[in-house]
Amino acid sequence: MVPHEHQRVACAAILAARAGGAPGFLLGDLTGLGKTLSAWLALSAMPEDEILVICPKGAIPQWRRTMALSGLPPKRVTLMNFEKTKSLLAPPPDSKKRSVRAKNNELAKLGLPKRIWPLVVIDEAHRIRNPNSQQGLVCRQMAAAASFTIYMSATAGQSPHELSYLGPLLARAADMPSADLDGFRQLMKRLKMGKARGRWKNWSWEPNEADRARMAALLYRGPRAIGLRRRPEEIAGWPEVQRELAPVALDAAARKLYEATWREFRKELGLAGGSTRKPQGWAADLRFRQKASLLRIQGTVDFCDDLLGNDEQIAVSVAFLETSAMLADALRGRGWRVGEINGERSGLQNEETRIAFQTGQLDAVIFTVTESISLHRGEMPGGERERSLVIHDMRHSAIQLQQIEGRCHRDGQHATIFYAYAEDTVEEAVAATVIQRMAAMEGLAGDDTRLLEAIAGIVESRAA
Repeated sequence: MVPHEHQRVACAAILAARAGGAPGFLLGDLTGLGKTLSAWLALSAMPEDEILVICPKGAIPQWRRTMALSGLPPKRVTLMNFEKTKSLLAPPPDSKKRSVRAKNNELAKLGLPKRIWPLVVIDEAHRIRNPNSQQGLVCRQMAAAASFTIYMSATAGQSPHELSYLGPLLARAADMPSADLDGFRQLMKRLKMGKARGRWKNWSWEPNEADRARMAALLYRGPRAIGLRRRPEEIAGWPEVQRELAPVALDAAARKLYEATWREFRKELGLAGGSTRKPQGWAADLRFRQKASLLRIQGTVDFCDDLLGNDEQIAVSVAFLETSAMLADALRGRGWRVGEINGERSGLQNEETRIAFQTGQLDAVIFTVTESISLHRGEMPGGERERSLVIHDMRHSAIQLQQIEGRCHRDGQHATIFYAYAEDTVEEAVAATVIQRMAAMEGLAGDDTRLLEAIAGIVESRAA
């Protein structure tokens, strides 16, 4: 495994931050640039031998593979997924909590680390953006006890208050002594971001360009930036992301059902107060998208069949397990070798499927996960065919979509990304808007909000 020049640059930036006295570093490169190897290069150059890596379950095989193939001296690395982080803390000795939930909450808030690691990595660090979540509380405590912490995320946070887990880094950059939650609130006040009334939870923020620029300078661009972030297209010789709309046809029966589902959704939305931005609206929207996902299966199968017939391998992103199973069965019925990657399968099973796809033993893989798997061409012998990524189920989150896009379009390898939708439906306008927004997004505060507002506007105008 030979590092690219941009990975060596990232390694140097991390080491420079530590040499300068920083408590950590935010590696914010977009998905596909190989953040794992960049971080491992830096960790290998540090004198400490013990490292704690907290990451999604699906990323553990990738970390193991990177460490094994890097050719660098081994270190004592503890790999742990976010769901198991509570095991890192010892409960208070005088605990009187009875329920499992109460015990877990108490453990996350009042527990003490069983041991300390000098170096900590939090991969997909945006998972701890909620300052009150159990996983967030544990991870923040482990990072606070470490000598140096590497935070890895292409989408660090979509609102300034979601960046509170970076408080130690941001406080230092802003010449503020405090890094706790109250200190972070004072930082927001000094930067004149948002409005705070009473307790922290009443702090609010509306997306605006001035704040986005100010936060970008703190995170990545200013003279005292706490991290580094680059796009694939900024790397010399790497291809730009190619997004295309992929209309799929509905037969007469499916269209009749689709239109009936749309009428049902419009009625529900009206009863919910006419907004997909309210909980009742979200529920109605989810039900509509799930039904539409099933009705579009045949059209997506036909589209994928054409790509496969051109000797391509395809990865298909879906949001629902039922859709995944039906798509897989339909493609197998056409004679294609198909695997599935999802949360119902074990990590070992998912990795076996991934390797089979990467080595050319499978023609297609259908996946529900949005992060921490590599499905790009050329990673392993046998996986040299052209790749396409078909997004069957639209997500209403720019964060999720950016993660999905990076599954195949990564490591300098090109993959055309097709956004499927039912032609002559509201999905057409939504898909076009999503592609436009994705091309312009910066992975900074407000991208998710902007996309959601744009989609909500389309849905509500069509539902009127």
